[in-house]
Amino acid sequence: MDSLPQSIVSVSSSSGTDPNLHILGDVDDDFISQVGMTFQSLEEAAAFYKEYARRVGFSTKIRNTNRCKETKEIKNQLITCNREGKWISEIPYVEKTNPTCGANCPARIYVHVVKKTKRWCISKVVLQHSHPCFPYQARMLPQHRELSMHVRHIIEINDKSGIRSN
Repeated sequence: MDSLPQSIVSVSSSSGTDPNLHILGDVDDDFISQVGMTFQSLEEAAAFYKEYARRVGFSTKIRNTNRCKETKEIKNQLITCNREGKWISEIPYVEKTNPTCGANCPARIYVHVVKKTKRWCISKVVLQHSHPCFPYQARMLPQHRELSMHVRHIIEINDKSGIRSN
């Protein structure tokens, strides 16, 4: 991961004063996304932000991807907090056993390819969340769940022998 000179990158980050926004400061500086950071590939940039999300305690999703019309190659991507946006469930809130909702969370990074170097660069970063994040519960989020080798081996053995888990 390298840094490009600021003259190449359009600088845009958000620093709101809204008391409802949660700013997180317990993460090592090496894992915090910053404008101007560069990566060899888009996958490397997405993995970096996913690791940051795990350490902070939220999930990510790819919100938008733009492609070049001629070559169909990805030219930029917006990766946001999973609780970005607002939506209303069709199931009444009192009937839902596990309610989820969008919190209109502004946390995001915007990654684009620099044509001269063919490297991926972060051009926009918003680190504030509109909801609390829980780093100690991040391993429970589907995006960050990992099975130990022992559990994975037992599941494979049970699958081969036809034993179903409940």
